[in-house]
Amino acid sequence: MASTSTSQSPSKINLYYENWVIQLQNFLEKLNAISGSDEEENSGELVIQVLDHYQDYYRELFMSTNRDVFLLVSPPWYTSLEKTFLWMAGFKPSTLFPTINYSIGTELTKEQGEKLKKLKADTKRDEKVIEKGLAKVQERVAAPPIFELMKRGGTVIDGVASDLESVIDELKQSMMLMIETAEHLRGSTVRKILDILRHKQAVKLLAAVAQFHLQARKLGLQMDIQSAKSK
Repeated sequence: MASTSTSQSPSKINLYYENWVIQLQNFLEKLNAISGSDEEENSGELVIQVLDHYQDYYRELFMSTNRDVFLLVSPPWYTSLEKTFLWMAGFKPSTLFPTINYSIGTELTKEQGEKLKKLKADTKRDEKVIEKGLAKVQERVAAPPIFELMKRGGTVIDGVASDLESVIDELKQSMMLMIETAEHLRGSTVRKILDILRHKQAVKLLAAVAQFHLQARKLGLQMDIQSAKSK
C-alpha cells in the first residue's frame, strides 16, 4: 500500500516500486487463476483490488516526488525500456484498446465493440489536446525572452537581475497541469472501459496489462544490466 509520507529519497521510491511490482506479480497469478475458472462471484472484487493497487502507485508517485515534474517524466526507478512507454508520467490511455483487442476481442458483443470504438476515438481526441498543450509549453522554452534568460543563467545584466528560477517554476507548473490532465484522462478512460466490460472480461484485460508491465520490467532490467557491462 502507498505510504503517507510527503517526500522520499529516490532510493526509497525505488524500494517501494520494487515491492509494488512483486505485489503486481501476485495479483497477476490471481487474475490468471480466476480467468481460467468458472468463478464469477469474486471477479469484481479482484478487479477493484487490482485497480486500487495501481491507484496506490500513482498516489505514491505524486507524494514521493513532491510533484517534481522532472522525476515524474523520467523516474530513476524505471528501467530505460519502461521509460520509453511513459506518456505524461504514466501510460497512454489509448494503448488500452489494442490490449482489449488481443486479450478479449473475440468475446466482445457488437454493442460493446461499438461503445469501445467511440470511447477510443474520444480518448485519442483528448490525448491530442493534451499533447498540443504540452507542445505550447515546450515552445515557450525556446521563445526569445526565455531563451535569452536561460542563456544568461540568471546573471545581472544592465543592473537588472534575470529571474531564471521564477521562469522555470512557471514552466514546471504548466507541465504539472498537463500531467494532472493526463492523469484524469487515464482514470476516466479506465472507468469507462470497465463500465462496458463484464467482470470476467475485465479480469482478462487486467491480466494482459499486468503481464505487459511485468515483462517490460524484466526485459528492461536485463537490457540495462547488459548495457552497463558493455560500457
